[in-house]
Amino acid sequence: MSELLTVKDVAIILKVAEDTVVRRFSKVKGVIDLGTGETRHKRRYRVLRIPKSVVEAHLAKLGGATVTIEIPERAERRRKSPGWEDRAIRNLAKAGLQNGVTLEDKATYRRIAERARLLTSVPENRWGEIEWFEEEE
Repeated sequence: MSELLTVKDVAIILKVAEDTVVRRFSKVKGVIDLGTGETRHKRRYRVLRIPKSVVEAHLAKLGGATVTIEIPERAERRRKSPGWEDRAIRNLAKAGLQNGVTLEDKATYRRIAERARLLTSVPENRWGEIEWFEEEE
């Protein structure tokens, strides 16, 4: 079976709003609706899981050619715990090592920390829209 994507994942891939994804995919064969039905007193609640193959077929139909999509990397979700800072430090160090940042490159780590701090004032669903510009010194 194909990997299941959330509405948010598909919205990021297609660069559309989550409501658009729900409208386009809610009745497509193969999409799983985990939400609740509508009752007389309660509005319907939609939770869709969309197979990667369904999204690829949708794009192929629109574009007229075979399409393979790459799943966006999901941020690791964690609840606040006593050791969260240690894990965050290790994750940053690991990312730095994987990207060739050296011990002498303190400015890179400072820039990352400052930008991460700034992101806390922006809704997480808007982070992808932010462009960073390098300051001239």
